Amino acid sequence: MLRPSLIVLTVLFCVVACRKEDTPDVTPTGPVTQAETNKWILDSMRYFYLWNSYLPSSVDTTLSSTDYFASLKYTDDRFSFLYNPNDNSTYPKYMLYQYGIEFAIISGSNGPVGVIELVIPSSVAALNGIKRGDYFTAINGTTITSSNATELTTAMLEGSSSTLTMESTGEEITLPAQSLGENPIYQQDTFLVNNKVVAYLFYNYFNDTYNTALQQVFQSFKTAGASELILDLRYNPGGSAAAAALLNAMIATDITEQSIFAKYTGNSQLGSRNISYKSALSVPESGSAISFSTLSDKRLSLSRVFILSGAATASAAELTINSLKPYTQVIQIGETTYGKDKGAVIISDTRSPQRISWTLMPITYNLFNAAGTGGYTSGITPDYSIDEMSSLPLTAIGDTNDPLIARAIAIINGNGRISTTNNSVKHYYNSPSLAAQKEIVKIVRSPL
Repeated sequence: MLRPSLIVLTVLFCVVACRKEDTPDVTPTGPVTQAETNKWILDSMRYFYLWNSYLPSSVDTTLSSTDYFASLKYTDDRFSFLYNPNDNSTYPKYMLYQYGIEFAIISGSNGPVGVIELVIPSSVAALNGIKRGDYFTAINGTTITSSNATELTTAMLEGSSSTLTMESTGEEITLPAQSLGENPIYQQDTFLVNNKVVAYLFYNYFNDTYNTALQQVFQSFKTAGASELILDLRYNPGGSAAAAALLNAMIATDITEQSIFAKYTGNSQLGSRNISYKSALSVPESGSAISFSTLSDKRLSLSRVFILSGAATASAAELTINSLKPYTQVIQIGETTYGKDKGAVIISDTRSPQRISWTLMPITYNLFNAAGTGGYTSGITPDYSIDEMSSLPLTAIGDTNDPLIARAIAIINGNGRISTTNNSVKHYYNSPSLAAQKEIVKIVRSPL
């Protein structure tokens, strides 16, 4: 399923909800046929698709919509997506929004073990005492091994409930599969380091529903006199570009409303385009447009920002890292990010009555920052490479003993050369990667 707050997937960059512009003048009548649906998909791909020059010359129009769409995709395309808003089975399923947890399966001293990374507060998992740093050894009664880790977790996503066997007590905790939402602002804090007020924010999704709350967080940071910021995006799979632009504007003081937020290039028909901060803020996926002038009393006076990343940091989260670099010093700590440097438009049939029920998100643009830097298909490499799993047990979110946070604090203290334990850990499965794979930066059309 999609993030509950959105009606469509998000992930790489976003500029505004799009509609298909080449709807024929004559609307077909009678029952919608498979051939009509597939023609609508093909027409959309011919206009918007980044790789439209590679579309096949002939495809079986009797195929199901999903099979037909798959047959059109370019071989290098990992992210274009088709779903039916009226059919939940066509939506991707995420561990966090079904069971309220994220976890990794890694090599432990006694064999593979599950490690809880994140828990949605007040979820069934949280109410059963499951917390970040806990270990489990079995899923639905089957002991985890290196060979069955993916199979067991896939079965979890397809089931109506799942049971975890906790390592410390042997207790079996059953979690129902649900439709859960999250407040992406998990933790905010300020603390003193070397007589400097350091702000810390764990932000797990770029969700426009929480833009006002995000502004309030930065207002509190500014009131506290924060002169350093640690922004924790280690599991953040992306989301709204407007939220990313908002976050950037409150971090980098050199940004103005006319500064370039991002550049993107499409196929020969769509060409290239620059998006200003004013433009990006004018088209959130939900809620009202944001006026740049209203941010002035919330913007921090920072000369740099520390951004914590993980292997599942993707889409709009990567866009934030890349698009901030022309305007401030970005010190990235953690793991190399997922590698989504592309955006998709959202295409739906807006005729009345609607004939095509599907929504299409074809990859449409390559994304670049104001300096023209992009192409991070293999991820964005951190300045300081640290795997949080190399220092176990995991500490609570925001704990200054966390190895990624500790490195940022050491740099603030003027001791960035300190040695950090980085034991080799084998990773067999990482649930946040599901969202990182499926989320796409939505390009919402907006005025320049």
